[in-house]
Amino acid sequence: MIGFLIGTVVLATVIFSIIQFAFLWAGQGAIETAAHFVARKFALNARADFQKAKTSALSEASSLCRNRPGGKWETAALTSVNFARNGEEDYATCAFPGEAYRIRLTHGVELIVPWIDRILFLLAPAPKVRVGNKYYLLLHATRWVTVE
Repeated sequence: MIGFLIGTVVLATVIFSIIQFAFLWAGQGAIETAAHFVARKFALNARADFQKAKTSALSEASSLCRNRPGGKWETAALTSVNFARNGEEDYATCAFPGEAYRIRLTHGVELIVPWIDRILFLLAPAPKVRVGNKYYLLLHATRWVTVE
């Protein structure tokens, strides 16, 4: 009887872990796709108006991450885009044709599976944040883009 109970708990934990990792994998795929579209939008608009290009890229990222499967309005607030010229952390005010920018999109993906959310939050080596009683892993994607 004790073995059955222990086996049931272990089996439930394994099943819930697989479900949570499937959600994280889908979330990472959505973030990779959003990073691609954000980089493209930034590259097309950066030459005309640099600040507007950064703003439109962030709004595009928030929109794509919010509308992904499992995305919510709360998770859109955990979206950030970092722009770096030639990979160096500087804050340019204009962009010239041919300049390379590293665009790093970071988005918080909520851990939603019971039991596993707390365990994965404690064990994950990735950046993470807790808001109230919700747990988020901050997943990121990086793209290099050349201003057109």
